[in-house]
Amino acid sequence: MEQRNNTFTIFSMIFGILTVFSFQTVIFPYFFGSLAIIFAILSKGSSFKMTSLAKTAVTLSVSGIIMITAFEGFKIYKFYTDEEYFAESNAAFEKVYGITLEEYINMLEETYKTGEIPEELQKKLEGMGY
Repeated sequence: MEQRNNTFTIFSMIFGILTVFSFQTVIFPYFFGSLAIIFAILSKGSSFKMTSLAKTAVTLSVSGIIMITAFEGFKIYKFYTDEEYFAESNAAFEKVYGITLEEYINMLEETYKTGEIPEELQKKLEGMGY
């Protein structure tokens, strides 16, 4: 039983470290952080206390999840409040996809309201191979 708990503790620590190192990928910190917390809980086994390594993994995971949430929240806030940042994002989006970000957001809103993809967006998507 001790070996099983030790394996879960090691997995928990690995996923906790991955949570912090995958910070810029947006999705992976949530995935790795959740796994680290689950493995830390499983590492307890039938005892009431976690090892210090498992506690460290939980701390890394929670801090990584908080960091990515705060970072992404700040980016969204800045996107909607800073006109210069919005203009840069708009130009980059248009360079990659051929339509402005504003047009795309409007099309998404229209799709949400009507339930149908606008013809203009369908043509753009077909042109991109979708």
